Amino acid sequence: MRDPLLDIRPGDRWLIAVAHPDDETFGCGSVIALASVCGAEVTVVCATRGEAGEPVPGSADGADLGAVREDELRRAAERLGVRRVELLGYRDSGFDGDLPAGSLCAAPLDEVAGALGGLIAEIRPQVVLTLDGSDGHRDHLRVGAAARRALGDSAGPLLAEHCLPVSLLRRWLDEMRAVRPDTVYHSLDPAALGRDDADITDVLDTARVLDRREAAIAEHRSQVSPFDGLSPDLRRVFLTTDHLARVALTGRTR
Repeated sequence: MRDPLLDIRPGDRWLIAVAHPDDETFGCGSVIALASVCGAEVTVVCATRGEAGEPVPGSADGADLGAVREDELRRAAERLGVRRVELLGYRDSGFDGDLPAGSLCAAPLDEVAGALGGLIAEIRPQVVLTLDGSDGHRDHLRVGAAARRALGDSAGPLLAEHCLPVSLLRRWLDEMRAVRPDTVYHSLDPAALGRDDADITDVLDTARVLDRREAAIAEHRSQVSPFDGLSPDLRRVFLTTDHLARVALTGRTR
């Protein structure tokens, strides 16, 4: 039986479910670009418009940040070869603190899962890809949980999570302490961040689409890229090698 995650063919359908504009690019942009180059029809569904993001000074002065970031999402998606972008309309929950009214994490999980499930039923993808949430952001965890809930009880697509292996994330944190000492991630317990390297099921070489990934990153002008300031070697590792973990779902034999 063909493995749709590794043997991507023209006409395949992929659904990428993320929480915020830029997750599709900063997170799994190379995988999206690779699927598109191989002929897959890629849909990105984004749960929020990223209203709680911290804009680069001068990038969104006097503008609606959510509108700015939605526009960046659509331009970056085009760079990556995405066929369709859908927004679910929840508000950004923010990294921590009280949950804003209408935010993603304030919504019942079944409601979010139902919204994703409707798109899955319409698109009928072979692969659904999310971020695994191992960076500690509660919205990333919420989208992953909703995808598992939406897919858990019936035969359907392969579900995979894009991961940040512990070994790689610790290298990133070490370099960020020098170049960006005020990042929120330094306040978290390093032991709680990243995915155990033993959980990784697939490592993809995505070097062939590096130019597309870089072009998409450049479209997210309102946000600081997590790769800014990294040494050239570590930046290349992040942008040309992607780590995935297949999710075993309830009732599935896959």
